[in-house]
Amino acid sequence: MANEFHLTTVGKVPLKTQRRIKSISPGLVGRIVVVRTLAGTFIGCLRSIGLTTIRLRIFSGVDRVFITIRIPIGIIIDIFRFPCP
Repeated sequence: MANEFHLTTVGKVPLKTQRRIKSISPGLVGRIVVVRTLAGTFIGCLRSIGLTTIRLRIFSGVDRVFITIRIPIGIIIDIFRFPCP
């Protein structure tokens, strides 16, 4: 994909947290989620889950386009469905 970026950071979260993220994520595919990482917080549509990364489609304020970012599971602190009333 032309508009796909890979997010990286030096730190990692504990393996227990990574296993929890891997178990929660499949039920959130296709939904709007909040992803808290060591690099910041992202809100977007969870597109897919790989062995070591998730793909999240977010709105880029620059040029008003949607981009897909790959986030390593090792840097995700928390993931949850976007709360809508």
